[in-house]
Parts: sequence; structure tokens; C-alpha cells
Amino acid sequence: MNNHPTINEFAARSDCRRRFVSRLATSGSGRPLSIASLVFAITFGGVSGAADVHGDELTKPRPIRMPLVSVEPDSVVVLTETPVKPFRMPATDPTAPKRELQFDSDGFSFLVFPELVTPSNATAKTEPAETAYDLLGFEAKVRANLVSDESRSERSDSASDGSSSDLDTPVRMVASDCLPITACVESPFYNDFSPTPVVQSSLIHDGDREQWVYDAKHDVPTQHPWVEWGRIFYGDGITPRGRNWFGETNLARPKFYMYGDFRTGVASGRNAAGRTDNWANRLNLDMDLQITESSRFHSFVGPIDNNGAFTRFERVAGDYRFRDEIDFTPVTAFFEGDIGTMIGGATGQTSPFELPVTLGLVPLLFQNGIWMEDAVTGAAFALPSRNNRYLKWSNYDATFFAVFDQLNSAAFAGDEHAAQAFGTAWFIEAYGGYIETGYAYVRDRNNDARSYHNVTASFTKRYFDRISNSIRVIVNAGQDLAKQDRTADGALFLFENSWITAAPLTVVPYANFFVGWDRPQSVARAGGSGGILRNTGINFDTDGLNGFATLDPTASDTAGASLGVDLIGDDLNRQLLLEVSYLTPHGDKNAAVPDDQFATGTRYQFPISNWSLLRFDMMYGWRRGLEDVYGTRMEYRWKF
Repeated sequence: MNNHPTINEFAARSDCRRRFVSRLATSGSGRPLSIASLVFAITFGGVSGAADVHGDELTKPRPIRMPLVSVEPDSVVVLTETPVKPFRMPATDPTAPKRELQFDSDGFSFLVFPELVTPSNATAKTEPAETAYDLLGFEAKVRANLVSDESRSERSDSASDGSSSDLDTPVRMVASDCLPITACVESPFYNDFSPTPVVQSSLIHDGDREQWVYDAKHDVPTQHPWVEWGRIFYGDGITPRGRNWFGETNLARPKFYMYGDFRTGVASGRNAAGRTDNWANRLNLDMDLQITESSRFHSFVGPIDNNGAFTRFERVAGDYRFRDEIDFTPVTAFFEGDIGTMIGGATGQTSPFELPVTLGLVPLLFQNGIWMEDAVTGAAFALPSRNNRYLKWSNYDATFFAVFDQLNSAAFAGDEHAAQAFGTAWFIEAYGGYIETGYAYVRDRNNDARSYHNVTASFTKRYFDRISNSIRVIVNAGQDLAKQDRTADGALFLFENSWITAAPLTVVPYANFFVGWDRPQSVARAGGSGGILRNTGINFDTDGLNGFATLDPTASDTAGASLGVDLIGDDLNRQLLLEVSYLTPHGDKNAAVPDDQFATGTRYQFPISNWSLLRFDMMYGWRRGLEDVYGTRMEYRWKF
């Protein structure tokens, strides 16, 4: 056990005891002493920071606990014995002058004691200080600022004559003789990157508080895939070490999952094509074979739907019929991986760069499915997570794609083998928001006159901390056909807004507007993904199952808007959407919109369990010059 010498022991070991006192008080303006000054004084005060002396040996100081120090506005220093995290004081020279704080009713004093006389036969060497702080230099500053040379000389002569002296009592210095605060504020840890030894509440150990983090946790119900080979989906424990098939830096952890959802819904009403009274079913199956952490083979199949039609019972002209739409043809089937990771594994190094690639029957989706949403035969690669300081782009991703077949577009009359596309899509975080832009050349392999250019750009930003706004433009140009024969020309302007309320997660009002000229088209659009206006509002969005009624979603020579509010439960466990929409023509190229159209719609959905939910939809659309559209539907969805 270490026994630190007391103040009296220090005094007894010196025949010539002198102490210099600097009165540390508040400034004339009444501002309290800085915490930094007080911490410094305590750190190097008295015996607490001195090395231990045991006979002839000198040892490093042991870790000590510092009391919590607080300075009140009236300059009263309070010490509280709050437990704090131990830290090791820097080793000091035991022969150097010692310093200590003395407290009394007037405040506190900074005491400087003479050198400690060590045993003459001591051979141990003091370890060097753990910081480069010059203690002797600090002593010189104290002596120079506390007592002038003349006053020191006078007191020394008086002591040698045997006359009374006040050397044994602290000397109260006048303001002009006091040690400047700046000399005390200078930290001895200026070359030390460890945490500053000031008490923080976060450093106080509270076992109950830390245990609560774990006591408050509970198991979250998880729905497992139908087929689960290899590592458990959302399993616990440490990831097992992989197999060295492709290199030590690209370990293989093979696993196979088959998952998806089953949807069944009943609907009644009328869409633009006629009556829709049916009970339809849809099964979505995703099959994923993961080889490494960045490489996998994936396929998607809809075994009970075919070309946008679903296996169903329906009522047509009073008769009930069963429609069998069995089709096991893959909708997607592709490989994706990272070339950089593969090269790193093959050469025994970490990934030298990032270059994700994919090829096969690939799903491509850009700008939330507005500019492109289709599964196409082709390939793509990306340059992820880049930045450009000259353009002030903090982050951007660039994707390049080539489509060779199975491109679906209304521009080619539903012939998925007629066209090819080559282009790029960029996502850029810059200027307080983010930019989405892209270009594609869509080539008709049989008729060059129908080939065209498709360009898009959008900017999304939050304004005044209240409005989230997206401005989006799509332009089609380049078809060398008579104007009335063109299938992809003109432009679409989208202006999307949502209001940020006091409850931004549960109450989201929105207002979306659009204007379309001529016949604007997406680059590619699958039949089941609806029209180009599907994100404008629920009155333009198909359900992808029952053929539910909508207003015209093509944006061809039309303008309109959807205004609504999205209400979500406090626990994010249910959703209610309320919306009104308006559509009007401003040209003569769209026979489906001869006059104004209005619609109201609502959607309500909630989970039954962690793997199933119920959804209800209703809408009614008034179409001048055409029959109204309307419908109600209920859907059950099971996820696995």
C-alpha cells in the first residue's frame, strides 16, 4: 500500500522552509475562476501528484480519483466526492517543489513548497514525466509573479537575523503581484491526447442504467423464408468463418433463400376498360443464391400470373368464370457482384476498388420507377460513392446500362423485342439536396425512324424546414416520323410536394402537380407497373392485382394534380390515405381524356401479424364525356 507523505512531513524534511502564496480569486468583474485553472491546480497540487517514496526507492504515482469540482457564481469552491473514472497522473520529479491548494472561508490559496530532500544513498532514478510539461519552468513563473526580487531579499535577511518572519504563513499578495490566471490555465496535458481529466456525468458508472439497455430488449418476431438453406435468415450469433474458395479476402458463405408474398383480393367496380368484378390471386417468389457477401444469383417468378393477368375467378355478363394464368417463366434472372472484390480475393488483397456489375434478365428502376421500371435482358455497372470537390458534389453514384431485349414500352406497341436502350443514370448529393438525372438512347432495331432520345433530370430539396419538394422533367425527342405517328415525343413536368408537420412521421400532407405535352414515355415500363403518373397519387396508381380503377395515368396532353394526406398510426402500425385528384386535357392527342376528370380515393391498411396485413381501397372518378370509373376492393397479403 502506498503511503503519501503529508504536508507536515514535507516541512519537517526541510531546514529552510519557505512557501509562496498566490491568492486565486475571481476577477474584478466577478467572473468565477475557470474550471481549467482549478483542474490544473488540483492536478499538480500537493502530494497527490507526487511520486511515492519508499525508503531508497522512487515509484510512479498510483491512479487516483479526483473529486468533482464546481465553482459557484459567488466564487465559493465546492468539492463533492462523486465517484469518477480513475486516471493516471503524469509522473513528476519527487525532488521538485510541491504545490497544494489551501481552502478557507475566504476562498483558496495556491501553496508552493521547497524541494524534498531524498535519502543520500538513493540510487533509483525517477522515470521521465509522461508529458513534456516543464514543472521547474512553472515554478519560475510562480516565483516571478508572486514576489519581486526586492521583497524576497528583504524577507530572507530578516529570517537570517533571527527576527520574526511571516515565512511560515501564507502571504496574501495584492492584485498586481498575483499569479496571472493565464499562467494557471495552461494545461500540463498539452501534448496528451487522452480525455481531459474533468468529471463528466457519462463517466459515472451506473450499473442499473447500463443493465436497463439489455433488460428493455425483447425478441422481435421474424418471418422466415419458405426455403432457408445455409445460414439462418436474421439469425443470431457471430457470422461463421467462410470458405476460402475465391481468396482469403473474398470468403464464400453460400446460402439459398426462397421468399416472397402471396396476395389475394376481391374487387368490384368499373375501370376504363369495363366492369371489374373478380377474386384474383398472385404469388411472388424470389429465389436468392448468395455465394459471397457481394456476389449472388437471383431470380423472380410469378407462377400464377401471365403478362399482367392473374389467376382469378371473375363475373362477366352475369356468368362466373375461372381464369388459369399459370406461367413459370422467370421475370428476372441475373447475377450481380463486385469486380473489385473478386480481383482482391484472387490476388490476396483487400478490394482495390468498387465496381458493382450485373447481367442477365435484370430489373432496372430509376427515379422511383418514373423514368424506368422494367426487367430487361442486358447488363449494367456502377461507379458508387464518388465525390467531386470542384462541383461541390459530396457524394454521387453513376450507373451505366445496356438493354438488348425484352424492353417494354408503349412507344413500341407492346412489342418487347422491338427495341434496345443504352444509357446512364446518376444520383448526386449536392447543393442542399439531391439530383437525379439520366440519358438513354432507345433504338428500334427494325425501324430507325422510331428510335429516340430520352432525357430526365430532377432536384429534391427541403425548404424552410417545412416543405419537401421535388421538381422532375422527362423529355422525349428524335423520332423521324410524322407528328401524328410519333409514339414518344414531348415532355412531362412533375412538381411533387409534401408538408413537414409537427408530427412528420405520422401526418404527411402532400400536393403533387403535373403537365404533359404530346406523348412522353418512360425508357421502359413493365405492364404491371402502371402508367408514368403512378407516383402522383393513389387515384393514378394501379393495384397490380384486380385491375382497380384509376384516372388516365399516361400524362399525354394533360395536366392535373393530386392533393391528400397520409395518416400513419403513432406506432407506425397502420395507414390511412385520403386524396382528391383533378385531370384536364390541353390538346387533342389523348382520346381517353376528352374533358375534365375528378376523383376521390382512400386507402386503409394495417398488419394482422408480423407476416400478414389487410388493405382496403375505394375510389370514384367523374369523367366528363365518358363513363365514370369507380371501385372497392379488399386484399389480404401474406409475406414469407
